[in-house]
Amino acid sequence: MNPFASIWDDVPTATATAPKPAAKPAKPKADHGEARAIYDRYTAKRDALAPHRAYARAVVAATAGAGMTAVKPLATMGTGGGPLLCDHCGRPMILEGGSYNRVPVDVAWKRNAAPADKWVSYISGGMVVEITTNGTVRIYHGHTNGQSGECATAARDAFNAADDAFAGKASGAVLTKLNAFLRDAFPDQTDRERMDTISAIVLTLFTYDPGTGVNRP
Repeated sequence: MNPFASIWDDVPTATATAPKPAAKPAKPKADHGEARAIYDRYTAKRDALAPHRAYARAVVAATAGAGMTAVKPLATMGTGGGPLLCDHCGRPMILEGGSYNRVPVDVAWKRNAAPADKWVSYISGGMVVEITTNGTVRIYHGHTNGQSGECATAARDAFNAADDAFAGKASGAVLTKLNAFLRDAFPDQTDRERMDTISAIVLTLFTYDPGTGVNRP
């Protein structure tokens, strides 16, 4: 009798292991093709408009205020360094009062040999400066209260008619797709940031666009 038989025969048996659960298939990414294309169109147009929007803000800041208006920006902030022109009639502003009464603003500026940066004047017939729907600037002869016969009134009527006829507004389905795309593409965005992005897309692509106007950076 082998005294070690009990040891040699004591061969451990493999214990059965539970099978690993099958890995869950990865959730397929949503197809955001339409929304992504819209977003790409938005960023391209946003970037193209960026210098015009920055220029618009600069013009508004330089000409802000009731009453008298700074002459230098009126005479030099237009396209190519010329005068700011009315977006309706295409003519510059006319000064009112003093030795430059009834003189176009750019002509008055050139006549003054040493114009001060703080030179201000009233504008004959009034002037409206506004930022339109696409963020670009508009300059009009007239007043904000819309008096009949003024450039500002005629321009506002034309804009309203074109806006009413605009048929490219975003549908609810498009907004839903944009929201889903932005959730996946920018998971760190807050709800507020995502809604702001959607609003910017709607304003840039799905709102009547009147163009960039006659005054350019």
